[in-house]
Amino acid sequence: MYASLTRGASLLALLLCVAPLCAGGDDSVQRPGIALTVLGTDPATEAQLHYQEPFYLRFQVEGGAPVRVAAEAYYQGEEVPVATIDERKLLSGSGTDATLIFHWPEQPTPVDEIRLVVTQIGQRQPAKTVSVPVNLTWGTEPATAPRAVPQWVRDFEAQRERERALDPEYRAYRKRMSATDPSRSWIVMCAIGLAGLAATAGVWAWRRRAASPGKTS
Repeated sequence: MYASLTRGASLLALLLCVAPLCAGGDDSVQRPGIALTVLGTDPATEAQLHYQEPFYLRFQVEGGAPVRVAAEAYYQGEEVPVATIDERKLLSGSGTDATLIFHWPEQPTPVDEIRLVVTQIGQRQPAKTVSVPVNLTWGTEPATAPRAVPQWVRDFEAQRERERALDPEYRAYRKRMSATDPSRSWIVMCAIGLAGLAATAGVWAWRRRAASPGKTS
């Protein structure tokens, strides 16, 4: 009996000694704090959008490790199958960037929340998710004229064009378009004009999930 109590006390003492070491080990692998701030949107968070019209979000990330940021759209808690560009990467772990989403619905489609999901590069689980309340509706009619956008959107699109110019798949796509039969030049112009919203592999990350886009009110 005494021997059993002694062995039990020794085991308890051993566990108490190991516990701080385990806790210290957890602290050593904790990911650094990440902060994301939304600096602006275009258009405003309450807007009627045309068919395929982009909605832009500008954000700032502060953190200690390289991250990637993706946008998701929701309506009443259900994900809306919109399209978005590929994840934006901030290799320094901090900085200002932007992203966009757009949609081409068969019927007017509402969105009441956009989530910016931050994931450390090399990790699978998100490190942070920021919810942006919105009141957006994508319509089924295309815009008849370009919409004026702020300077930060123009700068962002110029940056994306530079990035696309370095993408061999995108360069091949542009080359194919420029080599198209001149009798179909109007198709070429439309294709190039919509290249940022249309889709060659490696340029767009399509978010086509089974979630319902919800019903219009």
